Amino acid sequence: MGPETRLTAATLSVVAAFAGVLSAKPAPAAPIVTALDLTYRSAVERALAKNFQIQVETYNPKIAKAATKSAEGRFDPTLSASATFDENRRDLSALNPTFDVGTSSSGDADRFANSSGLETQASISGLTPWGLNYSVGPSITRNTNSNTPLNESYDTFVGASITQPLLRGFGTDVNLAQVRIARTDQSISAWSLRQRVIDVVTDVVRVYNDLYFSIKNLESERRSRDLARQTLHDNQRRAEIGVMTELDVVQAQADMADRESRVLVAERAVADNENFLKQLVSDQVAGLLLVAVHIAPPPFNLNVTIDETADLARAFDLRPDYQQALLDIQKRNINVVFTRNGTLPQLDLVASFGLNGLDTSLGGSVSELKTPSNVAATVGGVFSLPIPNRTARGRLEIANLEVARQLVALKQLEQSIIIEVDNAAGQIATSRKLIDSTRTSRIFAERTLDAAQSRLTAGKATTFEVLQFQRDLTVAEINEVGALTGYEKALANYFRATGSTLERNRLHLE
Repeated sequence: MGPETRLTAATLSVVAAFAGVLSAKPAPAAPIVTALDLTYRSAVERALAKNFQIQVETYNPKIAKAATKSAEGRFDPTLSASATFDENRRDLSALNPTFDVGTSSSGDADRFANSSGLETQASISGLTPWGLNYSVGPSITRNTNSNTPLNESYDTFVGASITQPLLRGFGTDVNLAQVRIARTDQSISAWSLRQRVIDVVTDVVRVYNDLYFSIKNLESERRSRDLARQTLHDNQRRAEIGVMTELDVVQAQADMADRESRVLVAERAVADNENFLKQLVSDQVAGLLLVAVHIAPPPFNLNVTIDETADLARAFDLRPDYQQALLDIQKRNINVVFTRNGTLPQLDLVASFGLNGLDTSLGGSVSELKTPSNVAATVGGVFSLPIPNRTARGRLEIANLEVARQLVALKQLEQSIIIEVDNAAGQIATSRKLIDSTRTSRIFAERTLDAAQSRLTAGKATTFEVLQFQRDLTVAEINEVGALTGYEKALANYFRATGSTLERNRLHLE
């Protein structure tokens, strides 16, 4: 089929009309195509570059990659900062009824107790793949009190605290589960894109051959109509000179009308298949129905060799649906590990360590942090266990059953692949035999019609016989073209069944 075609990022990129969501500038309008002159290869290449199904599918790997980034983000550290101010005022006369403001030298100043505080703190906290939660950072608290000798003080603290699960929530199997699932989904999306490309290429081959068949069918039906018209004309002339009956003329007229209707049906089939092909190979919307389509004959290569045994063995490595099924089981096994961990008791080690400083000035308080005795430390454990823990155990049972179900489904898929490949190989063999038999049938139909027309001219055959032989020739011609195009479609179905469509067409996904 010509040189290799690589499906690069540019080839599979989304058309400029969709770039408006990423750019404030309007995308330039795509050029309007008024005619498509296609070969078998160019139709495939245009589909890879312009087919909307492929363009839509190319978003899924990008979305899956973004989802993986999001899942990995749970281990990003978080920077936090806060500042809190509080003020308290208390009426001392309520506590001492004998207090007399008039006898106090300071008046209302001694009646009220005022205190305020400003607390600022910052921290970096996060989660590690082993389940360790950590927080590190300083805090500074400024306190003022109007009724104490030291009416202003600074309390500083620098420390760290951790919570390390020892059972539930411990280990990378649990904490990296969502990341691994997201990465698996990313692989699944890549296989899904490959499947979409295979499907589109297969559809292009099928529709291209259907269009070619419908064109040749239309040509045969038109020739048949022309033959019927000539027969009608000849019969009318013979009837005028009295060598043919009026019945022969009526038979020819009826057959002429029938063949005219068959031409109309064939024309509609050509128009339909042209539309189907345009939909596969064009990203044009406006004026699409006005685009003319011209195709070259398909490259009928009857020398393609297949090795069903080897191709079937490779099908399990190449078929996207099978690889997706394996990846889905992998995802479910990850979920089993995650869910099993949820059935364990919660036992967490908690600890903190820090340095304190207290002074009437901020500088002095910070200097106090250097004193080895100003240490604050805690250590302990937290334990909990739901009884009888039916929620977690039920989830684990569901997860295990889902894995078992998918394993059975995988066996079903393996069986389906074996049958599909064998049937597709059998269809290729049958199509090859049909090509030979329909060619022979067409040759004999031509000879029979020639002989019948000679006999009709000599008055030794009837119009009915000639008309029947004309129909037989039309059917034989259509059957031969159908066998050829059927062979091409059988090859495409076989390549799809074995997952080798891209390799057979020398296409590479990057």
